[in-house]
Amino acid sequence: MKVALTTLGCKVNHYETEAMRELFVQDGWEIAEFSSLADVYVINTCTVTQTSDTKSRQMIARAHRMNPDALVVAVGCYAQTAPEAVASLEGVGLVVGTSGRKEIVLRVNDALQSKSNEAYISPLYEMREFEPLSAVRDSRTRATLKIQDGCVNFCSYCIIPYARGPLRSRPLEEISTEVKLLAREGYQEIVLTGIHLASYGRDLLDQGATLLDAIARASEPDGIRRIRLGSLEPLFVTEPVAKALAENPKICRQFHLSLQSGSNTVLKRMNRKYTAEEYLSAIALMRKYMPDCAITTDVIAGFPGETDEEHAETLAFCKEARFARMHVFPFSLRKGTKAEALSNHLPKSVKDARAKQLIHLGKELTHAYLNEQIGSVVEVLAESGGAGYSGNYIRVKTSAPEGEIVRIRIEGFEDETAFGTQVE
Repeated sequence: MKVALTTLGCKVNHYETEAMRELFVQDGWEIAEFSSLADVYVINTCTVTQTSDTKSRQMIARAHRMNPDALVVAVGCYAQTAPEAVASLEGVGLVVGTSGRKEIVLRVNDALQSKSNEAYISPLYEMREFEPLSAVRDSRTRATLKIQDGCVNFCSYCIIPYARGPLRSRPLEEISTEVKLLAREGYQEIVLTGIHLASYGRDLLDQGATLLDAIARASEPDGIRRIRLGSLEPLFVTEPVAKALAENPKICRQFHLSLQSGSNTVLKRMNRKYTAEEYLSAIALMRKYMPDCAITTDVIAGFPGETDEEHAETLAFCKEARFARMHVFPFSLRKGTKAEALSNHLPKSVKDARAKQLIHLGKELTHAYLNEQIGSVVEVLAESGGAGYSGNYIRVKTSAPEGEIVRIRIEGFEDETAFGTQVE
């Protein structure tokens, strides 16, 4: 039997798809390309924007067109938030939400035998245990380990708390077990990821654990040379936290701190829990203890009611913050969120124009950051394709074999890829 899998959305979704792929392999399934003929198609859906919903439906339709007799399986966030709509799509025979993926092979085998439509959607209040999907091998040198799920921040624009449920954390002992296995397999970089990573441990009341404890466990094996962190919240960054991160030589000096807006009035409407000033304080602490660190971020353009002045505040803030990289998204309305009830939703043309300005600024800031790195020596973990990444997430050309860590003095860059000379 052949199964084909595809993913829409965030890095956590990609992680979960790869974990499901491994479960099928362990059960003896043959993995097919999604564009080829298969007996089962698994689509890991996304619902973060309206476009994500549309793309999820399009991918489901594409799978059904490729093989009308195949079982089409919709899993993930869109399946969780709109199970009836997803189940009604032509070709869909199985719907699984954001829990129960550990049993995906069993669910698929049952659906193939029963020939009837099935849906396995856990109510959010039942999501109390972390689902222990194994680490994902992104390449021969880097692996990703999901250690946290769920979010309870309820930002006014965000549907994810309704898709992912409450906070759940992978127990510390499981983290130790996974990273030791990865170290034995030769992996040198571990990416710790989650839906709201900074909330790690809040549900582990018996352990009293925090994200720093999880990082310490991941750092234990000698073979693990690097620990890279997923997206963080600025209020997570206190002086003790910044100092602890700086004192860990395995921590990659690249930190993604979600911004969304540089205007305090917009941040308040977004129900973000920090001010622009608190955000600046967080990155100042990071740079105080790690002067060479790269700060990357996300920005939403054209939030409801955003004035020209508020947009200008965000542009000015980003310049002051000197981000190494910015991910920019025009605001997308999600039904059921508090932002739906806000007044003065902006026209698409305005949102797109503001996003374009921010993207242009982001490229300028990336080039400025790369220019600052010229003359510095960075450690690069070589990957396939003649390049690799430094700890501060600069893509650097190198002819070193995949998996080797080399020191390179940066001499320049083309587009967003640096080049230089290898040094001893």
